[in-house]
Amino acid sequence: MHCRATAILLSACLFCACAAPVLAADKAPGKQAASTQAPSKQAQELRQTGDLIPYAPPSEVLNAYFTADENAPTAVYGPVSAYAKTRACKTAWLIEKGEQTRVERLKGLKDIPPFEFSVTLEEDCPGTVSHAVFVTSPGSTPEAWFAWRRQFHGGKAAGYYGEAQEHLKKAVQSGLAPTAELRFLSVNGELVCKNLEEILKAEGRLAPVFDLTKGEALKGGPVTSGRAGK
Repeated sequence: MHCRATAILLSACLFCACAAPVLAADKAPGKQAASTQAPSKQAQELRQTGDLIPYAPPSEVLNAYFTADENAPTAVYGPVSAYAKTRACKTAWLIEKGEQTRVERLKGLKDIPPFEFSVTLEEDCPGTVSHAVFVTSPGSTPEAWFAWRRQFHGGKAAGYYGEAQEHLKKAVQSGLAPTAELRFLSVNGELVCKNLEEILKAEGRLAPVFDLTKGEALKGGPVTSGRAGK
């Protein structure tokens, strides 16, 4: 999902009646169903609506650490593959057709700096299909992260993101640099307008690996004790 699609989603967030995050939170995420299992009719319809197709993310994406707040992240989670493993139902990776074309074109260019692109993790539960959209930039740095946002916010970027950039540098120094972001979450095609960091905390399935407010590395990873265990 490129910049134009991002703007559309952000606009939708302003007007939508925030969808209640019915994310199968009551279920303990067990062993995921085989990825070869056919998607439900509802999942197929949402794929068609979003022009989404199956995708095999490269290891750089699956192994990436990520944040879950675009403006002021307070923690680093990951890797992305760990988030996928904590889902309660069968999952599949998807990408927009146009986005895949753009990625392939950029990958064919020489000496190109890290660029952002989006992939979608579909969770297909009975009656509920969730899409978690990750924006990823393999090989990125806090400086590149800030420069990308400066394209859209100009001189205001420092006020919006300056503190977050400094926090991210601390994670880099600990070897936990996030090169992805959980940017959007939708349930049955409706955008969830709640803070995604708060949703991760409420789920209790994936602990952060780095506290950006304290500048401290944490144990992190999938939670295996209690109701949220595997």
